[in-house]
Amino acid sequence: MLESLWVWTLATGLISIIGYLLGTWTHDHFSKKNVPHLKPVPFFGNMGSVAFRIVSLPESLVDWYNRLKGHKYGGVYEFLNPIILLRDPELIKMVTVKDFEHFVDRGVRISEEVEPLFGKGLFSLKGQRWKDMRSTLSPAFTSSKMKNMFVLITECGKQLTDFLEKCINDKNMTIEGCKIEREGNILAVEMKDLFTRYTNDVIATSAFGISCDSLNHPGNEFYVLGRDFTNFSGIRAMKLFGYMFSPKVMKLLRIKLLPDFVANFFRSLVHGTMSTREEKGIVRPDMIHLLMQAKKGTLQGDDNVTNNSKITKPKWEDDDITAQVALFFLAGFDTASSLLSFASQLLAMHPDIQSRLQDEIDQTLKVDGGNLTYEAVHGMKYLDMVVSETLRIYPPIGILERRCVQTYTLPAEPHYTLNPGDFVYIPVYALHHDPDYFPDPEKFDPERFSDENKGSIKACTYLPFGSGPRNCIGSRFALMEAKIALVQLLSRFNLKVVPKTPIPIKISKSGFNMTIDGGFWIGLEQRVKNATKLQND
Repeated sequence: MLESLWVWTLATGLISIIGYLLGTWTHDHFSKKNVPHLKPVPFFGNMGSVAFRIVSLPESLVDWYNRLKGHKYGGVYEFLNPIILLRDPELIKMVTVKDFEHFVDRGVRISEEVEPLFGKGLFSLKGQRWKDMRSTLSPAFTSSKMKNMFVLITECGKQLTDFLEKCINDKNMTIEGCKIEREGNILAVEMKDLFTRYTNDVIATSAFGISCDSLNHPGNEFYVLGRDFTNFSGIRAMKLFGYMFSPKVMKLLRIKLLPDFVANFFRSLVHGTMSTREEKGIVRPDMIHLLMQAKKGTLQGDDNVTNNSKITKPKWEDDDITAQVALFFLAGFDTASSLLSFASQLLAMHPDIQSRLQDEIDQTLKVDGGNLTYEAVHGMKYLDMVVSETLRIYPPIGILERRCVQTYTLPAEPHYTLNPGDFVYIPVYALHHDPDYFPDPEKFDPERFSDENKGSIKACTYLPFGSGPRNCIGSRFALMEAKIALVQLLSRFNLKVVPKTPIPIKISKSGFNMTIDGGFWIGLEQRVKNATKLQND
């Protein structure tokens, strides 16, 4: 009996020692190199609180950033992977701009063999393949191309506000599928649900040439599958953690992020649309048409855009085009709706700022005879200030930027050398909330981005769309999509705090999507006095 107990004790001890060694074998990396770093725990490194949903990823970033205060950079552990976290804006500028050639790749670890719709997208491509694809796609996102899409997006905004107005005025109207409740003359609306339907319709029409009307037809296949595609919580969040922990094992096991039926839906839609247009000679100012031009090598940019004739034209396969459209969908569907949701909540909580923005909208529309034009939207300075400040506090496009290194020695003490395959973190959310760069960082203050003040913002401390050659190619589209919706909404409605409005705002811990638990519940009240209704309504 004693002998058996001794054997089990020894076996348990050996297993524990082996497990500890396996879970910590990289965790002396920074201490051996005399680099300031955060103390890791076995297996999880510094990711334990995020993995176990104790804190959200943004909160964790701020914690790491603050604990490394006084250093230009420091070490953290992404599970077993040593990562350099950059704190100094000058270092960030070197990495993203001056010495960009050493940091071309984002270090996405999702294999294109296993998950081509992610792996072949512009965000994930590496090296020369990324350069060639970026150069090919850039003319699709110039201001002239955005202007061509403006009418399509405006129609979606009109559809949104017409639906909301009908919900208020038609008391007998049955609201099905959408998260909307009537409270007298006020609609209590879950804004993330509302705006994902708007952004879904925007992407459907501006990318695929499809009319969905996801408010009046809430169960349409495009919207349902789109929500599934952009959901990175629950099991899918755990899969992403798996790719961070051990991408080789995930690739070996061929663990996919997307269900096959979602991937096949997008493939069928893209290929079917292109085939129909080729056969019937259909031309429409949307993303599919631009990508078809890019595939043929006939896509031209603005007159002031110089195309490099030495750039190798990438050989386009079917999944290459589908992957770019899928990426466009992902960015336009979730991140734009998150930006709009946070902006709506902040405006509801700050009625003085909302009123000033409505005054600007009313005056602009009055000058333009009630017409909503591309020039009018982009000429509204206070609107731009509000959107910019929302992106500072809640940057849904990029909480964190991850870059893979070629070879590079950091020009700061200690002079740490990054080797090929090493990674750096650019903690966007933490920089945006650093009181040294943005005093009283939790305060919603659009005046930070006024003409008088925005010049004093230190370079590389405000990075909602990234920095340098690898910044977000679709930033113009995302901003236009968001601004059109805000103009349409605020010209016809007041945003109100209701009992279900979550105050204060707390970022959800449940996944990688930038959202809040319980939803963005806001009251919508139809404007009566001084309301300017658009001519094209």
